[in-house]
Amino acid sequence: MIASYLPFLLPPIVGALIGWGTNWLALKMLFRPIVPFRLGPWSIQGVIPRRQGALAANLGEMVERELVSHHDLAGALTNPDLLESLKPLVLAESKRFAEERLPGLHPMVAMFLTQGMKDKVTEMLATELNSMIPRIAEGAGSALEVHLPVRDMVRAKVEAMSPRAMEEMLFSILAKEFGFIEWSGAALGGLVGIAQTGLMFAMR
Repeated sequence: MIASYLPFLLPPIVGALIGWGTNWLALKMLFRPIVPFRLGPWSIQGVIPRRQGALAANLGEMVERELVSHHDLAGALTNPDLLESLKPLVLAESKRFAEERLPGLHPMVAMFLTQGMKDKVTEMLATELNSMIPRIAEGAGSALEVHLPVRDMVRAKVEAMSPRAMEEMLFSILAKEFGFIEWSGAALGGLVGIAQTGLMFAMR
């Protein structure tokens, strides 16, 4: 009984297996083989390992242009909220200087340095530093373009990654998406098989 329906059941099953298998193989061939090997006149290697240098360069440019530009970093350094959050630290360091460092400059200084004078030094130093920090942050933002080459840093990091590490990273991030691609292939292959079965029924 089942054997009589087998010719009609096989096309959907085989089509699903072929669709799943081809998509699974296509995803694997993004990374494998890691080391190229020759097959006659052709050199076979995974897409990512073969194009890792170009991928690193393009990714570095994209990150610097779209994600973390020098303008963004400079803006973060001069953000008023950031500068305001530094004021308690500036005050604490100014107080530490007046209480610990200033008396140690000279024995005579320690002898005549009253607590009121220490408090006055703390206040003056904190005021001066708070007025200097925005200018220093602005200058640091301008210097980032020279001393923090985002594009080159990203490119070097990606180029230094092993293809196996890149594969593990991408598969861990895109596991659901890759699984969807594989099962979509199975579904499409199964639909093609069902269509073939329908034609076989129609032609009987």
